[in-house]
Amino acid sequence: MTDAALLALALLRIEGVGRVTVGRLLRHFPSYEALRGYPREQVLARLKGVRHASDLVHRLFDPDVMAPLLAEAASELAALADRHIAVLTCRDEAWPEGWAALPAGVRPAVFFTYGATEVLRRPVVALMAHPPLDDHAFETAQALVRFLGRSPFLPGTGLTSGFDVVVHKLAVAARHPALLLAPCGLARLPAPMRPAASATVRHGGLLGTPFSLEHGPFPHDERDTLWLLAALARAIVLVDPHPDTAAWDAMTWALASHRPVFGIPGATDTLPEPVHRLRTEEDFDWVRAAVELTP
Repeated sequence: MTDAALLALALLRIEGVGRVTVGRLLRHFPSYEALRGYPREQVLARLKGVRHASDLVHRLFDPDVMAPLLAEAASELAALADRHIAVLTCRDEAWPEGWAALPAGVRPAVFFTYGATEVLRRPVVALMAHPPLDDHAFETAQALVRFLGRSPFLPGTGLTSGFDVVVHKLAVAARHPALLLAPCGLARLPAPMRPAASATVRHGGLLGTPFSLEHGPFPHDERDTLWLLAALARAIVLVDPHPDTAAWDAMTWALASHRPVFGIPGATDTLPEPVHRLRTEEDFDWVRAAVELTP
């Protein structure tokens, strides 16, 4: 249990408090004890612009309000630890630096992880796709995953489709760690996705999500999940992408944020011009170069 995670989970139990407010408080205060050590006026100043900030500060300093919330948060953390689930915050070393570039409304307040958290500090290449896929594009994507399996770079995907499962089966076959980001709570993984997730973790990978244990799955949460994946990755690869999908939305953000974005086009090339095409295996060295040059 970390003091920051305890504070975050307690804050999220307060009505009207969401990830933006929690994130702001965590950036200033590493624990509830640290927060209580500041004058109320200084805590209020750090909540400038937050609705009902004065009322929130009053509750933060009221032991009758906070004591039960902290106790509930401690129980939740203990129960998660029993299931080998760690809760990360922006105070943890494993927290991806790239998430600081995300809009505040997308950036998570906490991140639930199962597996090797050090994966979050390793160079990740994000692969995003929404089946059905063009056959050649799908084969090229699989070749890219095998290429990554012979490199220090880790494949990372969401966890919504057969494409994601195939990526992680290939990584497991190569005994190569990988990253899975779930668009739901870890207890709500769809049954077809669970074997791939378990195998990935057993082979040194990580399963993570910004959502609480019993959350979802809801279709709209895939967008935020893929933005998180794009922000932590050293390079992003879209496979046979199409507009009006979560992957396309993540690509648009990544391009606007000047991230390295690559695409494996389908039979109809829908990719915008700034995206570098990966048409053959010889093009994969462009991905390697981008990862090595991206801090």
